[in-house]
Amino acid sequence: MAKKVKKMIKIVYFDEGSATDFIYILEGGKSTDKKEHIVSKATEIAVGAEAEAKKSAGILSIISAKVGAAANADFSREGNTIITKAIENTILTDYLDYATKAGKSYIRIFSDCKPYPYPESFAYFKMLTPYLKMTNGQIEVSDGLSLNLALMDEALDSGRGYYELMADCAEETVVLRFNIKAFRNNYFISDLVKMNLDYHAVEVGTVSIDSLTMQSEFGDKREKEISGFDLIDDDSSISLDEIKVYDVILAGVCR
Repeated sequence: MAKKVKKMIKIVYFDEGSATDFIYILEGGKSTDKKEHIVSKATEIAVGAEAEAKKSAGILSIISAKVGAAANADFSREGNTIITKAIENTILTDYLDYATKAGKSYIRIFSDCKPYPYPESFAYFKMLTPYLKMTNGQIEVSDGLSLNLALMDEALDSGRGYYELMADCAEETVVLRFNIKAFRNNYFISDLVKMNLDYHAVEVGTVSIDSLTMQSEFGDKREKEISGFDLIDDDSSISLDEIKVYDVILAGVCR
């Protein structure tokens, strides 16, 4: 009996920028051809949207006269959303085609993974800070450095674009890294811990687990000198373990 091919039926996360770069690279730098393909697809949908807009022009003018410019603005936003979705979905379709064919060897797919934040990491606090806005407390992350919980969420949004989550997949622990702006359909990074998703990712390097904490970012980054005694001492706190890091391009529900 042939093995059933899984299909992604719901998109939770899609990094269009990384996917577009991936497609361009596999095309051997023929970015112009691919851009024209995306633009033509978007234009095709935009023409359809424009036709629908003309049908509603009479109704829109009546509404505009009664409620003012806001109606025009809303209508314009709706049209822009249609065009934006057309571009995103064209890139998604092209990416899936490349990821299963020409680019298959470069993409690792983690199936049914449920990532989780490393304690006191940036991702750990990012999941909490939307709710911590209701508080006025502070938290000490390093000697002499305290953070205002109420302002932390805003600071994280402006100061950090990627967040790392741990994941145990196929008897291997890895770090999956997410672009915070690539979540779709009103999902957030905190939703990932509650879902069993498939993740398309590219290996980008390794990282020491200990370096994932926020304290390691703000604390003393000077490397501690390791002696022979440290290497043979069972009680040594020095950790030489590093795990692989993957940048996630696509995540969703597969069936």
